[in-house]
Amino acid sequence: MKSILLITLLFFASSSRILCVESTKMQDSSAIGSLEWLLGTWENETSSGLIYEKWTQISPSEYQGKSYAIKGVDTIIFETLRIVAKDKGILYIPAVRDQNKGNPVVFESSYISPGKFIVEAPEHDFPQVISYTQIAPDRLVAEISGPSKDGQWKYQTFAMKRSSANIALIKLLFHYFNQHNWEEVVKLYAEFAEIKDPATGMKSVLQTRDAILENYMKLNKNTPDIADEIENIYESDKGQVIVEYLSTGTLTDGSVWTLPIVSIFSIENNMIKKDFTYYDKP
Repeated sequence: MKSILLITLLFFASSSRILCVESTKMQDSSAIGSLEWLLGTWENETSSGLIYEKWTQISPSEYQGKSYAIKGVDTIIFETLRIVAKDKGILYIPAVRDQNKGNPVVFESSYISPGKFIVEAPEHDFPQVISYTQIAPDRLVAEISGPSKDGQWKYQTFAMKRSSANIALIKLLFHYFNQHNWEEVVKLYAEFAEIKDPATGMKSVLQTRDAILENYMKLNKNTPDIADEIENIYESDKGQVIVEYLSTGTLTDGSVWTLPIVSIFSIENNMIKKDFTYYDKP
């Protein structure tokens, strides 16, 4: 009986040492490799809009991310993110517009494993804890938590699914379009982009960003309330994004029009290289 107890104690002592070694190992700079599942574009759809978070690896020791929300035609909330491997562990560094004077906040990793990532900043007001949990290859749950003003611990969770970066880009284009924020619209195009439209006789024309901006502003001048509503959006095997949408507006003479349109976008290096639009002239 005593020998069995001794063996059991030795087993658990050995297991504890192994767990301790593994835990320490997961906290050093090499642990960033276990976070590859975060890379890509993630989408959270709510009743009030869409939230996107996109992660890319820029070096063996750093991931960069950004998150933004699309809520109707409201201003997009941008957040820049970094995950950086340092000698003593992994740091998670967000910087949010209009918060903390735009300065980054440093969170230190408290737990890292394939499929789980937790960081903490006990001195920050809210949140103090941020976690990502992979629940399927194409799904994760992000959670932020910390003390609320009444002293109670508050949790917010965001269920996210993996999304196409190209589709996210085009949804952002339509968001800016409906804001009539033409300067931001043209930033999504490559320096030179091919444009095809019935207004140009369906000939492919290579245009600069300045020319594209001029066309959008002219369209807005003729139809001050122009708006597009996406009905279907999908990505082809070749990486093109096809959008079926309904465009509506009121001309300066007071006449109202509605036009079903299909646009096909070709994207390279996260920039629109081709914008081919098809519709029947009214």
